[in-house]
Amino acid sequence: MDTVPDCRDEIAVPVAEDRDSGVARYDRELLADAGGRLRRAINLMERFLRRDECRLWGETHPTWVLGHSLAEHGRSLLRGPLAAGRGAECESALRSTYRLTGVLGSLAAWTAPATQESSALNSFPVAASRDVVAYARYGCPEISAQELAYASMLGFDPGKTRLVLTSSGMAALSLIENFLLRDVLSPHDRLLLHPGIYFETRQQLQSLAFLDVHTARGGSRADMIEAIAEIRPKVVFVDPLTNSMDYRAIDMLRLLDDADRLCEPDTWFVIDGTLLSGGFDPFTAHDRHNVRVLYYESGCKYLQFGMDLGPAGVVVVDGVLAERFLELRRGIGAIASEALVLPRASREAYLDYLCAQTACALAVAKSVDGYGERGGRTHIRAVHPRLPDHADYSESSAYAHLGGVLMFKFTNARLNRRKPLEAFIDALMRQAVLKNMPLTTGVSFGFRVPRISAAWSSYDEDHAFLRLSAGIDRGRAAQLGMLIGECAHDFALTHVETA
Repeated sequence: MDTVPDCRDEIAVPVAEDRDSGVARYDRELLADAGGRLRRAINLMERFLRRDECRLWGETHPTWVLGHSLAEHGRSLLRGPLAAGRGAECESALRSTYRLTGVLGSLAAWTAPATQESSALNSFPVAASRDVVAYARYGCPEISAQELAYASMLGFDPGKTRLVLTSSGMAALSLIENFLLRDVLSPHDRLLLHPGIYFETRQQLQSLAFLDVHTARGGSRADMIEAIAEIRPKVVFVDPLTNSMDYRAIDMLRLLDDADRLCEPDTWFVIDGTLLSGGFDPFTAHDRHNVRVLYYESGCKYLQFGMDLGPAGVVVVDGVLAERFLELRRGIGAIASEALVLPRASREAYLDYLCAQTACALAVAKSVDGYGERGGRTHIRAVHPRLPDHADYSESSAYAHLGGVLMFKFTNARLNRRKPLEAFIDALMRQAVLKNMPLTTGVSFGFRVPRISAAWSSYDEDHAFLRLSAGIDRGRAAQLGMLIGECAHDFALTHVETA
């Protein structure tokens, strides 16, 4: 794997800012990416509007009016907000630019473009080749360009692997599931699930009644190795970081190496890397003889630099499987619907963003725990694998970053349920408004602005936990931690009898 910036020390955050502009490297690159792609989209629309068929419409035709006005709006963006974008305004300028690029690029497009035209418009920007089946679900140059960009950002070697873009993270899982069911699994084959895998993934797999599905008894690397030795599974599903209250971490490369000595030939490991995006490459380690890897993640978390522009997912496979996965993606219609709105940057810029997220998460955690220690009584504890008291502290040291997610656990177990947690979030938001602290609530993570939610990792929605997506404002992270600690103290005392 390539050398990556290291943010194990939460004090040293590689933001890589331009000293003159004060803009972080990832935003400089995104501004250039968004501006360049918007210019191309404007030029494409203007060429389209100059076609003879478009001239026959006249300037009052709805498509001509909309296309012309969008192109003009794009030029205004390039002259104004996009050129000056920085700080809080930068995200807004970027989101508007990517959205506009998507509209300009798809306004006059057909999902099945014409191969020839006569006095009619059925293609954009040009007619398709006669001998090509040109449904949008078969892919396009923008999809291919986004796949290469994401492969580079995630650190995968395009000479050894193939990244396949899908319409969502669950579509990525469905693509892998289709491959396993058609090409790998037979009735009564055994599947092994890490107990911390995403609950909807577990639900999908446990519904396959003709397979023998097992769940490991514990979430550590040792627990997984013990379960592999006992069960001898054909397929193993495991996450290097889990979306759970205990927030387990596994050194994935060591797990694969350990498993290779135990597994039968062609034992498949399906890895969901969403929470540890860009953190490791399971394909380029030394040769493994028995273990094979299928990697996937949601593309609407970190990969969009917090802008959440649209659903997307990625699957990464060994190069020899590329054509099979492209065929399956066509067959089930799992291709991403609009790659034009998805941002692109260098791997270095992407890692800067992820390291900034990790630094903020650890700063919040330190501040929350410090508040309880200073007050003489701890009502809430931060849970993060990089904290010294976490069971997987040594495992987490394998990674240069751990993303920006942070879990919290009330010491009063009765408060770690959905309704009390939602009441706490309401109280926290009232204080955030009073103190002018940027904070949002809602699902998902990877955003630039901190976001808190009551999450759950099982079918029992009442058994929940607090999850914070820490954002990238290192200067206010400690303040946010103090606010959470203070609110948790007051909330726990108020609800000690009613929880």
